[in-house]
Order: sequence, then C-alpha cells, then structure tokens
Amino acid sequence: MASAHPGLRRIGQYWHYELRVNGHRLHGSTKATDLATAKKVLEAKRREALEGQYRIISRIPPLNDLFDEWLKNHQAVFSPKHIVPLECVYRKWLQPRFGSTKIDQIGVSGVDALRSEAISSGRSPRYVNNMLKILNLLLNYAVRIGSIREVPIKIKMARIQKKPRPVLPASRIQEFLAAVDEDAENPHVPVMIRVMVGLGLREGEVLGMRREWFDLINRTYTVGKAKGKEARVIPVPSWLWSAIHNMSQTRLSDWMFPAEDGKPHRSQFCKKTLRRVCARLGLGQITQHRIRATFASLHAQAGTPITEIQGMLGHKCITTTMIYIETSLEAKRRAQDALSQKLGLA
Repeated sequence: MASAHPGLRRIGQYWHYELRVNGHRLHGSTKATDLATAKKVLEAKRREALEGQYRIISRIPPLNDLFDEWLKNHQAVFSPKHIVPLECVYRKWLQPRFGSTKIDQIGVSGVDALRSEAISSGRSPRYVNNMLKILNLLLNYAVRIGSIREVPIKIKMARIQKKPRPVLPASRIQEFLAAVDEDAENPHVPVMIRVMVGLGLREGEVLGMRREWFDLINRTYTVGKAKGKEARVIPVPSWLWSAIHNMSQTRLSDWMFPAEDGKPHRSQFCKKTLRRVCARLGLGQITQHRIRATFASLHAQAGTPITEIQGMLGHKCITTTMIYIETSLEAKRRAQDALSQKLGLA
C-alpha cells in the first residue's frame, strides 16, 4: 500500500525506502516499524549514496577529465613507446568528438560517426580498431575507479581480413645478412639483427643485452629483463657466438650495444637498415618483430618441438607461440605432394 511519506512505504510491519540518485534506483527495508526511525534511515541512505558508498558519484566526468586522470596514473607504469602513440590518437580523434561529453552519454551513434569519419579520411580498419580500443580502455577504467557502474555501450570492432605475414625464408637468410652488413652504418646493427635471427629476442631485449648475462662456459644467454618479467636461458649457436664476441668495442660498458652516451641504443635503432635491405631484396615488410616470427617459423620447419620454441620466445601461453609460426610455401607444397602420392594421383 502506497505511503503519503515521499521515499517511504509500509510493507507488512516494516517501512521500506526507495530513492533515486543520478538515475540509479536504491531501495530496501529500513527494518524499522515506526515512521520516525524509518525517516532517519532514509536520510542516512541518501547521504551514503551521495558520498559514493554505492559507487554512485554526484558528478560524472567528461572524457577529457577521465583521460587526464588515466594519463596521470599510468605515465609511470607504461613506457613512452606505449603512451605517446595512445595520446596522439586520443588528441586527434577522440578528443574532438567526445572530449567534452560526459562518459555515460557516449552512445552508439557517436561512435559509428567517428568510425565513418576515420575510414573516410583514409585510415585503415586496423587503425580504427586501435582507436576504438583506446576508447574502450578509458571507459573500462572509469568503471574500475567507480565513475560509472558499467560501460555505457558495447563497442563493436571491424572484422579485418588477415593476410599472410612475411618472414625470412631459410634459403635467403645468408643473402639477407650479407646485405645488412653492406648497408649498416653502425657496426652494432649487423650483430643486433643476427641476435634477433639467432635467439628470437624482442627488440627491447636486444637493446638491453648485458655482458654479465652471458655464460662463457655453457655458451648461453640469460634474458635478464624480459616483457613477461621472467628470465629465460637460451643456448647461443656458435655462428652467433662468434659474431657477438668478435664485435669490435669502441667503449667500455656493461651494455653489449652502448650508444654514444653509454646507454643502450634507442628503440627502432635497426629500422632504417631493415627497411632499405628488404626493399632492395624484395622481402616485404620485415620488421624487428617479424624477425622474431622468422626465428619461430624456421625452428618449426626444422622440427623443433613447439614447447621448446615457446620457452625460447618466453611465451607463457603456447597459443601465443602458434601465432608467431608461419608455414612456408615450400612446406605447404611438400604436404600437398605427399597427399597426392598417398591418393595415387601423383
């Protein structure tokens, strides 16, 4: 039966409260049988809601304020390599359209318009997906810090047609390394690229190589600072061992590849050499990370167990390792020929 007292009504012997704060409905029993106590409980519940004890705040921030808070809290956590591109995408695309919009008012129509605008300007679907992932990251961050109860929209990513990704074929490795030797201006570059080919290290792991992490007796290298925060030991093949330890040293340093200031070389140090060499040899877009995939693919073609490849790459999940392995055309042709012979059609 409805009560004449706003926010209160009697159900059975107890008074129940009901109130709305910022569009959210709160209701329940006051566990009070008398009206005076029920009113006190109602006021207490209203104060608690406004103070955020129900994860409801009196002011939902616009996206600009949310991004500034995210940036402030994560600049010390992520590297500039991660932060700078993210901030550039935000300032160019998300800020003009949603910067002053309260985060709970970001809707499907606005996101669809942003997607269409980016694609019309010539951006690839992959770029647009990365942009929408940043928006999704910020909205989920708002949920974690209690700015909103849930993400206001479900952002749908575009489906992208996957293409074969280039790796270095085994038959052209020596030609590739010879071209790198000829092109490189800094003597560290040929050795660093050989390390990527021979050990499958990430670019950052190569840049951060230290002399103390080599085991001269067992001829191994321990990746002491890795992305997964777990050190791993990798045997160094003799051809690579010679290239590393025969490298001329221009300055004393604990780093294997020190720059002029004594610190490791900066990110993308080998990029220009790789771009020129691959263009000249017609190898496609072989980046530092595609050399890591080359390492995995060549080991798979050589019959190395997938678990051993996983260990050398430092992956915690074997499905991640499978993503790195590209089957060569020659291997597919052999498989086709073998099946043809088995069917008696060869």
